[in-house]
Amino acid sequence: MINSFIEQAADANTHSDALHKLALKSTKFRYLVPNNYATPTQTLLVLSILMYKIEIYRSLIANPNTPIVKLIVLGAYFPYELINNPTFRLFAQKNPRLFQQMPIQTVKNILLLDDIPLEYMKMAALCNHVEILNIIANHSKAPKSLLLQIINQIKMSESANIALDSIAYVASQNVQVAGEITEGWNKEVWQAIKKYTFLHPNKEKEIFMYDVGILDKRMLLKLSDYTHLKIIAKSETPLEIAELVLDALSPEIRAAIDLSQPGYLDTHANTLIELANPKIIKILTAVASNPNSPLFVLEKLALIDCSEIKKAIYRNYNTSEFILKKLFTTDDSKPTLSSPQSARTSMLFYIKRYHLFKYSPHLSSSYINSICKLLLLSDNIDYNVYQELASIDNFDILIALARQPKNLAYIFKHLYVQSQYHQSDSSLINYIKKTIRILIAKNPQIPINILFNLLEDEHYQVCIEAITNLKNKSTSNNQQITDFLSTWECANNPATPQDVLSNIAYNSNVALCLAVANNPRTSSQTLHELTFHTNKNVLIAVSKNPNTSVKTLLALSKKSKGSLGIRAHAVKALIQKDPDSSGAVLAEVASSDKPTSTRFILLLHPITPPEFLVQHADSICWIERYAVAQNNSTPAHVISKLATDANRLVRAVALERLQTF
Repeated sequence: MINSFIEQAADANTHSDALHKLALKSTKFRYLVPNNYATPTQTLLVLSILMYKIEIYRSLIANPNTPIVKLIVLGAYFPYELINNPTFRLFAQKNPRLFQQMPIQTVKNILLLDDIPLEYMKMAALCNHVEILNIIANHSKAPKSLLLQIINQIKMSESANIALDSIAYVASQNVQVAGEITEGWNKEVWQAIKKYTFLHPNKEKEIFMYDVGILDKRMLLKLSDYTHLKIIAKSETPLEIAELVLDALSPEIRAAIDLSQPGYLDTHANTLIELANPKIIKILTAVASNPNSPLFVLEKLALIDCSEIKKAIYRNYNTSEFILKKLFTTDDSKPTLSSPQSARTSMLFYIKRYHLFKYSPHLSSSYINSICKLLLLSDNIDYNVYQELASIDNFDILIALARQPKNLAYIFKHLYVQSQYHQSDSSLINYIKKTIRILIAKNPQIPINILFNLLEDEHYQVCIEAITNLKNKSTSNNQQITDFLSTWECANNPATPQDVLSNIAYNSNVALCLAVANNPRTSSQTLHELTFHTNKNVLIAVSKNPNTSVKTLLALSKKSKGSLGIRAHAVKALIQKDPDSSGAVLAEVASSDKPTSTRFILLLHPITPPEFLVQHADSICWIERYAVAQNNSTPAHVISKLATDANRLVRAVALERLQTF
């Protein structure tokens, strides 16, 4: 009976009702019924809903009874079957604008076929969609007339933009239009990269590639603005690179500079001074807020009559007391100090007014400024004032309070609690909280228990300030301080035995673990154990230690999402010790479903795994194919294929490479 059912499912003479029943009877028959051209449309529709199986979809696409709407949707997965479906061909003949009405992905996949009919390519060109035009411009079967049509269409378009101009350039470099090029192709390629846009930016991973050290300098100015700003914020960036990037940034881009964002601790001082020259408020604010800005720059900026710049200087934890007093004494606004009693009265008045208008930002800001001014200019704070301040959670007031040299213990506790990191914090709030912790870590009056809590801080700068403060307190004969500083010295001493360093590393203290991770005496085993530490600075130090094993570097290079900075340092070290492994990690990072700046950067570099080069030799982006063609790691058979590429620049470099085999 089963055999009979199978024969019925495949027989073109089987009645449509019987085919419908068979399709609903079992999965086995559902694979057969769509292949039968006698299967009615309704049954095919039911099958397209019931079964999410590739082979059934393939059969549905090939069946002329499948409705055209369903054909077009499923055609994105099976473009070859779609264009060979009689119903689709008939519909395309009747509707010249069919491709303009189809999903973009379906049109793209049809165009990627090697044997696409010319009439379909012409219909697709009418879509005027960037991705579709790009595929046609790169297609080996695109006729000269169609390519010229695209070029002229873009030139005459009123809505032309950099993306369309880039497509016109690609079409102009198709061998059908321009013929072969025999010299100067590398210069032409990099001029085109500089002038046009062919890739999607990937800002976080661009920084990764720069940190790893495989970024081709010729790509530098084509990276995103975000990447440029990150690069000039790095202390290890050569000055000539920073200057090159700065020269390329327009004032508008500089105005949005991320150096104002908290965390850029290692920016070149010269770069910051250079940035301070333009009269652009946001840039000046960025410089004023950066902890690495020299004091003479901050002093100069403090003279500018701008509340944004003054606030940035005020929130900069490296701003000196002299500059702070200058900042407020040049302020003509009330209050002024005539005596301690008047300061106390004024302070209590403004605190009361602040609480009254706390939820009215416009009204409360003047009271906040007055409280901050009094706190910074007063030598002595009344006990009653301290009690009132202990309930305030405004960050700017807390910053002023953290700078007070004569705080009481419960005030430090209040400051410490208010400044604790929370995952939901914005970058600005997180920075301000870190600023408060740094300021209280510097404060000579901070209680020992809070100081030891700060030694566990996730930010290394907080830890260092706490240690410096501890050293200043070492004369107090506190055994806890003495023991910690002794351990700290051992952790930093390159003569310390490995077993002692290993024991210190078991301590969860961030500062001690970081010292061990930086110590050139630390064993590879201890360094590997430190990879389980949660602090980013510790993990980066492990990556940089020359004793770190390949096994450890591999583990760090594959850290989970959100750890690109750690991974970059690990891969950079891995390149020196195990290039093959580093290439595999880089390929994983650069992988994407579209041409990106990151992927192109890797394809240019000889460390790229051959399989990654093979995978992208058919890229729809011509400069990725160029990168594959020029790469010395690309297999010969791929180079041979690229020597017949539609793009004359890709062909030229591939033909040159063929001569080296």
